[in-house]
Amino acid sequence: MIHGEWIKAGTHIDLVGAYRKDMRECDGATVAKSQVYVDTWAGAQGEAGDLHQAIDEGCFNMDSIHGDLEQLTRREVFGRKNDSDITMFKSVGASLEDLAAAIVLWENLENN
Repeated sequence: MIHGEWIKAGTHIDLVGAYRKDMRECDGATVAKSQVYVDTWAGAQGEAGDLHQAIDEGCFNMDSIHGDLEQLTRREVFGRKNDSDITMFKSVGASLEDLAAAIVLWENLENN
């Protein structure tokens, strides 16, 4: 469990578990002090326990999400703006990510 009091300026946090609302990997203070990016909006709104519990504690709201993985890769939103930003990527796992990884692996096997 990551606690907000441990987080220093410039930290990036990857949370890849807590795929149910009753699970969490960090406290609400961690979410509150982070610029939050998610793998998918639907996953964040439906399953991201860390975010939902932070909402229940009054530390966060879904409107505070800075963007999703697609927006980041298309450069529609940008991550860290300066060296002191605290950023968080919250993933609950999307089958599309698994498919993309499998395609990359398959294409690399074909080329070797």
